[in-house]
Parts: sequence; structure tokens; C-alpha cells
Amino acid sequence: MLRPHQEVAVEALRQSLRKGKMRPLLAAPCSMGKTRIAATIMMNAAEKGIRSVFFCDRVKLVSQTTDTFDSLGASYSVLQGDDPRYDPSKLIQIASIQTAVRRNHLPFGLAIVDECHTMYKGLVDGFMKRYDNVPFIGLSATPFSKSLGLHWDDLIVTTTTRQLLDQGWLCPTEYYVGKSIDLKGIKTKALSTGGSDYDPEALGKAMMDDTFNGDIVENYRKHSNDLQRKAIAFSPSVAHSKSMVERFNAAGIPALHIDGYMGDEERKYIYDDHRSGRCKVLCCSRLLGVGYDDPSVEILIDCFPTKSPIAFVQRAGRIWRIAEGKEKATYLDHAGNLKTFGFPEDIVPSKLDDGTQKFNERQQLKKDEREKITRDCPVCSAAFQGRRCACGYTIESRDPVFKDDGSMLKKAGKDFKVEDKSAWMGQFVQYGKDHNYAEGWASHKYKEKFGVWPKGVDRTPKSVTKEVRGFITHTNIKRRMSDAKPRTYSW
Repeated sequence: MLRPHQEVAVEALRQSLRKGKMRPLLAAPCSMGKTRIAATIMMNAAEKGIRSVFFCDRVKLVSQTTDTFDSLGASYSVLQGDDPRYDPSKLIQIASIQTAVRRNHLPFGLAIVDECHTMYKGLVDGFMKRYDNVPFIGLSATPFSKSLGLHWDDLIVTTTTRQLLDQGWLCPTEYYVGKSIDLKGIKTKALSTGGSDYDPEALGKAMMDDTFNGDIVENYRKHSNDLQRKAIAFSPSVAHSKSMVERFNAAGIPALHIDGYMGDEERKYIYDDHRSGRCKVLCCSRLLGVGYDDPSVEILIDCFPTKSPIAFVQRAGRIWRIAEGKEKATYLDHAGNLKTFGFPEDIVPSKLDDGTQKFNERQQLKKDEREKITRDCPVCSAAFQGRRCACGYTIESRDPVFKDDGSMLKKAGKDFKVEDKSAWMGQFVQYGKDHNYAEGWASHKYKEKFGVWPKGVDRTPKSVTKEVRGFITHTNIKRRMSDAKPRTYSW
């Protein structure tokens, strides 16, 4: 059975297809339950005799997808390597993109693409362009990549993270911040999603060489309820992640590193250790940033400065899921990302970019995930990897890997990034003036955006940006949709 906000999303997708759209994209906030939405659509399609396929990237996401379909009693096939569950006669196909693109013939009448902001080239060229008469539904919490507007023709926003938090469908989150590390001089690297971000290799080296932003171990210990609350941690590089693990373990806190180049069995054991609580902190570079689903995780340790809203929001979503006994989630910002973006639940997509660059995450990961920790020996000054230098120097188990200033992170208040809220308010005021709306319209629109009435914010009119216009347009569309009578669709 779907939750109310999931039912609204399904109906919005139906309406989009009725209007003639062939590539609607549902902006589904992290932990909204987009796999349940997909499963419901595909099960309804199967009842009508329509064959559908659910495309997902990475083996871990296939496994999580099948868990959801199992919970709903769906009859499906798995197209993933040599998975024994593959059955071409099934009307519901769950397919790994990497396996599917190698198949010359894969007939279907409906496709759903998970994490569609990645714009996997084989999927676009191999299926979306060839199957131009078949509807494709995209699902993403972060539809901010360049080129999405070239392949998806309707952005659907039916709810926001802030609304799901207010309604109790997501876990309330406390944010703690400290002073940001100095990013001056860190080189950037072009992203295939558009724009640029800090080069992971340079960033990882700088964060190991420079004074760290507060004591990562003690900040976790303070918020862990005597190590009862599990955490995941993000680092800019595998080398940095492994160094964090060394530091946690040296302090008596069980921690493990995980990356995409480990074998399936090894990763499974690591996931099991973390899920069971034997491992308290699970560290990675980017492996857990998309689709990782463990509702019992309560703490996020963010040590990965970024310019990418995709990476920022996806990481935050890892701790938003609700679970029995989970009263709150805690975001420990050791990277300065909250100062860059504000609260992640306030980031709402307004339009799809029509750029030309394509996303290729595998290419980005390979260079990063294969690097090893390199240290300078304090005895002979030679560079070495592992724990022992050729000269005989050995790193003791309690030798610190990071330097830090020993500071504790401070809680971010509700007025965090007030300047951004003032900017929105000023634009609402100007928009209202331009359209001769009543004076109170801007305040109501502000409350719709931030969930509270405007207090202590600047109301000076400001030029209206595309982002604000997009938000107003989508909220108006949502209101009209809620007033429309429900109609049926073939699935």
C-alpha cells in the first residue's frame, strides 16, 4: 500500500503521459520511496499485459530493488550478469544497466530508470533513442545534471524533502558545523554532469596534510550515545577514507572502509557487519552516496567538501529514512558544505538543464578508487605505502593520521543561511508586485518554501531568478493538480 505522497506521485506521472509526454522525470526526494512507486506502476502494468523494465545502476541497487519488489509480492525477473532469477517470460524485468546494454533484444512497453540523473550513455544511446515510441519514466532525488532536459521532457515535483520531514515520513535531522577547511588553491576538475568540483585526489591530499576541521573521532563519540548510533562517513578519496578508519580503530571505535573495487562477497560481509552494529562507522569515498539504504544509520560524517548539489543532497539522504527507535538523525559537517548550500531539505529542483555534457560516474570513480595511501617517512623522508617504510619505520596503531584543532562542532540553528532566505523573500515580493498580487502573497509563498512565516528576513524586492520562477510555477501546477478530479490510466 502506498503512502499518500507516493499515490500523488503515481497520479502525476499518469497525467504527464496522458498529456503526451514520453519522458517524464519524477523528482523524488531521498527516501521518498521511489522504488515502491516504480513497483506499483510496474505491477499495475503487468495486470494490463504490459511488459516493463526497471533499469538500475550497480549490483547493490539491484539487490535493494528486488528486496522492495519482494516485500510487495511482485513476480519479476532479474537481468544481472548470470543471476539465476532471469526469466524472459516475466512481464516485470529488473535490469542492471551494464547487463542490459549488452543485450541486442530486450522488448518492453514501459521503462523506469532509477537515479536517472547519471545519464548512463549506454542507456541513452542503446534504449532511449531507439525506443522513441515507448514511455520512459525517470526517477531522481537530484535532477541537476547537465543534459537532462535533452532526454526528459517533463519535470514533476509533487513534494519536497521539507514537506516529508514535516509530515513525519522522514527523520528529523540536527546539523552540526564548525569552521571550514581552507580550500584556497585546491584545483578543480570538470564534471561530466556540468560545472566543476574539487579534484578528489588534490582534495584528499590537502585534507590529510592540513589541520582538520575539528576532531572527527570525538565529535562522533559525543553524538553516538556511547557508540550506540551507527554512522557512515564520506571522504574525498579512498586514501583519506582508509586513514579515517585507522583513526577510529585506534580510538577503540570499530570502523571499516568499503569501495566499489572490492569483491561482492567482501562488500557483503562489510555491509552485514555495519548493519548488525559490529561496525560502528562505515567509511567510503563515494560508493554509499547513491541508493544506499540502511534506515538504522543515524549519523552522517561529511568530510568531503563539494560544489555539487547532487553529491550534497544524496549524502544527506542516507540518514533521512525512518526506523523503529530512531528519533533523530545527525549530520556532522567537517567539510563546510552546509555553509555552501544551506540545509539540504531546502534544495528543490525547478527545471531541467538543457546542456550537452553527459554523466559518467564509472570513469570518475576508477582513478579515485584505485589510489593508495602514500606517506612521507619521518625517519628517512622517503615516500611509502602501507604501515612500514623500507628503512624499518613502522606506523604504530595509535599514530595520528590527521592533525586537528580539537574543536567540537556546533549546532546549526534554524536561521542558517539567512541571506539565502532573504534572497527568496525579496524575489517573492518582486514577483508579487509584477503580477499585482495581494501584499500577503509573498509571505504565503515564503511559508510554502521554508515551512515557516518570514521573520527577520529582508523584504527588499530583488530581481527574480529562473530558480524562483520555477519554484512558483511548479507549486502552482501542484495546486491545480490537487484540485483536478482523479482519472484512470492503462496502468
